[in-house]
Amino acid sequence: MAYHAAYSEGAVPLLHADRPQGSAPEPCAGHGVRHGASPFCALPGWAVTRFSRLDSTNAEAQRILAQGDTQKRVIVADSQSAGQCRHDRRWESAPGLGLWVSFIMPAAVPAERLAQSTLVFAVAVREAVAASCGVALEAKWPNDLLHGGKKCCGLLVETSAAQPPGSITPLILGVGVNIAHGENDFPKYLRGAATSLRLLSGGRLFPREELLQAIGAMVDHWFAVWTENGFAPVREAWLKHNCTMNKKIILPDGYGYSHATAFDLDSHGALTALTDDGTALRVDSGEIRFAEAPR
Repeated sequence: MAYHAAYSEGAVPLLHADRPQGSAPEPCAGHGVRHGASPFCALPGWAVTRFSRLDSTNAEAQRILAQGDTQKRVIVADSQSAGQCRHDRRWESAPGLGLWVSFIMPAAVPAERLAQSTLVFAVAVREAVAASCGVALEAKWPNDLLHGGKKCCGLLVETSAAQPPGSITPLILGVGVNIAHGENDFPKYLRGAATSLRLLSGGRLFPREELLQAIGAMVDHWFAVWTENGFAPVREAWLKHNCTMNKKIILPDGYGYSHATAFDLDSHGALTALTDDGTALRVDSGEIRFAEAPR
């Protein structure tokens, strides 16, 4: 996930109350500024590391895994300067406006099931936003949460670069949630394409700590459901709140067609689509685009 933003020295740090009174950020390995420890940082079942600024939460997760630390951990940053995203794109993450976080999940996931993990994570984040904020988002395959065709959350699931390809590996679950943006807080090129929980709720402001707590709980819940019961209940939950099915889509390169209509999610998490000439396609990688913006 790309969470990119220039850091402003005057910005309010993430969850400003999380830092003990009078404590100063601690320099951290040259990649960011870490907040001091605090009882407000607790997230049940997770170790929590917080930064006022960082290059990328997913990149920090990779560094942690490279050191051999595979415990369940959450990395939170108020802003990021060199975030990661699919296809090298950026996710704008201005200080104080959103939740930019990566979870290290030490799940024993075989390589053939890794593609499903993004959909599990999407269900978890969608359910957390609904429960914590009362905002109903819809899933766009494979890794976005939208409302009215505008992106509110982006997800990026990665595996540890330190593990051999094909091995059972911990997961890095990165998410960026636009929370407090007004329309003018987005760069001009994103206005009309991005939205926030504030814009979707008539101006309400939501505590980021509460949303983080909700996402952590739902990640635990839905990854346990997936591990214990397989993909079927995840698939059902994803399909119940999606904006992809029955939409005309622009296909990634390599499928022999440029357009098709999405009509199902198969038992492995791949998108199935039907071309205008009746050819059924299984789309299991890449990124789709909507031919027309959903409403």
